[in-house]
Amino acid sequence: MLLLAVACVAPPNPGASKDSAAPAAEEVAWSAVRARLDGRSDGGRDWRRAIVHLHSPWSHDACDGEPLVDGVPREDCLASLRNALCDAAIDVAFLTDHPAHAAYQPWEALLLQRDGDVRMDGASQLGCADGTTVTWLPGIEDVLMPVGLDRHAAGDDAPEENDRLYNDDGAESIDAEIAAGGLVLQAHTESQSLDRLLERQARGLAGVEMFNLHAMVDPDLREEGLGLDGYDWLAAISPWVTGTTDAEPDLVFLAFYQQQDPSIERWDALAAVAPTVATAGTDAHENAIPSPMSDGERVDSYRRMMSWFSNVLLVDADTPASAQEALAAGRSFIAFDALGVPGDWQVRYGELEMGGAGTVGEELSVSCPTLAPSSPRGPVSPEVEVTIYKDGAAWEEGCGSWTLGEPGVYRAVATITPHHLRPFLDDQADALVRPTPWLYSNAFRVE
Repeated sequence: MLLLAVACVAPPNPGASKDSAAPAAEEVAWSAVRARLDGRSDGGRDWRRAIVHLHSPWSHDACDGEPLVDGVPREDCLASLRNALCDAAIDVAFLTDHPAHAAYQPWEALLLQRDGDVRMDGASQLGCADGTTVTWLPGIEDVLMPVGLDRHAAGDDAPEENDRLYNDDGAESIDAEIAAGGLVLQAHTESQSLDRLLERQARGLAGVEMFNLHAMVDPDLREEGLGLDGYDWLAAISPWVTGTTDAEPDLVFLAFYQQQDPSIERWDALAAVAPTVATAGTDAHENAIPSPMSDGERVDSYRRMMSWFSNVLLVDADTPASAQEALAAGRSFIAFDALGVPGDWQVRYGELEMGGAGTVGEELSVSCPTLAPSSPRGPVSPEVEVTIYKDGAAWEEGCGSWTLGEPGVYRAVATITPHHLRPFLDDQADALVRPTPWLYSNAFRVE
């Protein structure tokens, strides 16, 4: 594993501090409905929870393989998705539908607007019952994953040309997707060779997935892309699926979640060449495991999958353009919320906040992350450890500040031992309360 942090080791830098457990707080009951993020960066930017890589009924394989009725999206499946976005407290959703259906629809149809939705620039905003809103932006996933498109790559009048462009990774396709407002990302990094990724980066590929949920459970992707046993995760989740544990159903994720080292290694290699955004891909379709769990909800429900992890954007305003800009700049971090919703985490290099390129001589500052007040917890606080990576290798341990005198690509990873989740894990607690990757900052490229 890339992450093998040593707990509570004081860094040699006198400005750094030991890692620590999150401050003690009152116990918080479990809830399947999450509170919105209320974090704010030291630079005055608001945290917004984003899903990057999500399939609506416009994807041919969504909704148990039957996403359309008479050529239009199934309203029950669409309602499940819309309600899930609200219950999972998502602020921004970057839809990524497959072109088999999506390329042949008018662009406005991909916004899936319903009564009460608000049309925005390149996006749509839906309202939640609690008065909050979710903004979603159309995109495509095929060979590449352009997100935040504001029109089809070839326009509404050329569906077959759209399909051709979306099914290719050449300069023509990438240029067309960028011209249509898209940020071109790579899904399923675990299945791509580094040479191919470098070629795409030279053409305009802006970022990659460092984690993909589908790859965590697909036997072929596990074996061929991640080097893991294809089926051992089934035994790990069996107590939840068979109803032989009283552990909270949403915490089934902890039983099979592992860091996806091949994808992270490729991200590090690309970032050494040019700034490269890292995202975590939820890849939800509601098409994998329809069996209900003890809460009556299917294993792979949109809500459950979107509650496990997210991409936290640092935005200047609550607009689609600001969300897209934050994602493109790498001004974001990845949070595995199933382990705890983050309340505060500051990672800066000089004036840069999580991502971008700077020059040597500035100060890298990393604070110790804490849990949000709304995050479910028992009486014992978690242990939190922080590791700073330079060029893909562990460089320093602990929270603190360092003046960087050497070029390189620097990023921070927080690991958590979730003692606070013991009351919700029942007989699974001893196996699952262990050091686990929790937060990943985007990288600073220092020259």
